[in-house]
Amino acid sequence: MPSTTRRDLLAALGVGAALSGCLSVGSASNDLGTVDGKWPMDGRDAGHARRVDAGPSEPTRVWRTEFDDVRGVRTPSLADGDLYVPADAVSGTARSRYRLYALSAGDGELRWQVPLRVQPNGAPAVSPDRIVVGAKRSTERGRVVCFNPRYGEEEWLNDVAARLTAPPTVAEGVVYVGDWRGRVHALGALAGDVRWTRRIDAGDGGRTFPNAVAVHDGTLYLGSASGNTGVVALDADTGEEHWRVSTGAVTEGPVVTEDLVVVRSHGMVTALDTDGQHRWTVNVLEPDPRAVAVGDERVFVPAGDRLYAIDRDGEEAWRHEVDDGRVGTPTVAGDAVVFRDGDRGLTARAVTDGRERWTVSTDGGGQPIVTDGALFQSSSSGVIARGEN
Repeated sequence: MPSTTRRDLLAALGVGAALSGCLSVGSASNDLGTVDGKWPMDGRDAGHARRVDAGPSEPTRVWRTEFDDVRGVRTPSLADGDLYVPADAVSGTARSRYRLYALSAGDGELRWQVPLRVQPNGAPAVSPDRIVVGAKRSTERGRVVCFNPRYGEEEWLNDVAARLTAPPTVAEGVVYVGDWRGRVHALGALAGDVRWTRRIDAGDGGRTFPNAVAVHDGTLYLGSASGNTGVVALDADTGEEHWRVSTGAVTEGPVVTEDLVVVRSHGMVTALDTDGQHRWTVNVLEPDPRAVAVGDERVFVPAGDRLYAIDRDGEEAWRHEVDDGRVGTPTVAGDAVVFRDGDRGLTARAVTDGRERWTVSTDGGGQPIVTDGALFQSSSSGVIARGEN
């Protein structure tokens, strides 16, 4: 646990100390006001469905924050009015090269920054009073690190004897991570204690679990890069196996909602019931590493320069093909789907028929985080925020 002296010092230094190493550049309003929405982990929720109730209409840039000496910024997480942003700084040592920044979502002001010491493998997972980051410590070891959201103090760390290749998932006070030696680990979010560890795949490595595990209604879902394993469902409390279905090597997913489990195996997209029964498989032809989004009416699948909208019964409803570049990772925002439309920028299209709602140019290349009235996107050296026009 961090010392009281350290916390008191951070409190005394306040915002002035935190602002060193950060430059904020805003547009006319420079403030989104109170941001009530949340996107606390990869894919927004523990099922990673990438869906929210609503998003902004015709968003315009409100603020932009640039970090000094940074050469790469990962997708942030959003909780309780703050953004938590992992970044790769320009530094000669691994201990100071990777950092975690906390920004106010309203105006982009820097609250604090801390070194991560090891390379983060995706967006942080945020639960009450905890920020959890998964890290690629080496080819043989991984690390899960937890911070306090108030000042960024490190609360605990847990080293895993295998590389972690996907960001953590937090559900009901438990952190879940899979490793590339075929195991899944459950840790207490409060103190980092090991709840259970279970070996799922007998393979010796090779990104066995390349994506974040999904949790829904007390069940943990994993997608294995081993074609012999496919999708596995476990009891989230004990690690006991419920079922497994061979789907081919899972390259993206699982994404889990109330009644659907969706995984991708290169160009094949498969939907299962939550009890493992097969619903449908669709071939979108082109393999693509980007995540799918699952809404109430459609499953949205990026594939090269196309976005496919698939009905819940597996039939194609519509597709959109970009003119230049590649389609980006989609997010369902109410009755619209938001994604990067190649070189045109970010666009929103109607869920039902794909008609264009709005398009804005952007130099941000990261996956968009969408909330009701606001949209956040990482750039190569910072974060861009957009709000209602």
